[in-house]
Amino acid sequence: MTINHRAEAEKHLANAAHHLTEHPGDMRIAEVAAAIGQGHAALVRNEEQTARTADLPEALYSLRCRFNDTRALVAHHIAEGLASREKDRWKAAIDLGKALDEAHCNVDDLVDARLTDDGWDPRSAYKTPAGSGGWIGYAAEKAPERDPWASTPDVTAEIPEQVYSVLADRLARALLGDGDGQSVARTLAFALKNAGADLTGEIERRITDLTLGRDPSDPPF
Repeated sequence: MTINHRAEAEKHLANAAHHLTEHPGDMRIAEVAAAIGQGHAALVRNEEQTARTADLPEALYSLRCRFNDTRALVAHHIAEGLASREKDRWKAAIDLGKALDEAHCNVDDLVDARLTDDGWDPRSAYKTPAGSGGWIGYAAEKAPERDPWASTPDVTAEIPEQVYSVLADRLARALLGDGDGQSVARTLAFALKNAGADLTGEIERRITDLTLGRDPSDPPF
């Protein structure tokens, strides 16, 4: 049977107060009642602390998820600002990034990854707004080949099919692993995409094949 320690504490402490105020001669009874009441009060505090401790991991996990989601959303917002041709919006993105740095909440890695994923050069993104004449002294409209923000031409079709398949397969297997291999695979996949060789679709298909099994209607690998 579960004991309601709060109720027991209140009962015994009230009993101690009763003997102290109405029966001063019963000092010993008051002391014993007070001691018992304090013991139950300590157990109440322990129960409350245990409950808070049990909820702590879940609360921390929820907080961590919200924190990571917030970082991703803020980084997306900054990346879009840096890719904007509107000078004020670009400046606002620069200022927000600096403010986050000063608050020890750096999101440059996420911003750079987003810019790279969208086909922009992160190094140029922080120097000048897109389309301005500040690009290496040339206006993008006059010298598009000097435009560091231009999307990288797709050269995926130029990769031999066998090489393309092997690369996608190895990257997919590495991404399903953990540790350094997974990190290297992500870096390599981003680098290939940034160079115009986007294997994302084939990698995703291979991951599906490796985790769920091949689609019988697909041609043999």
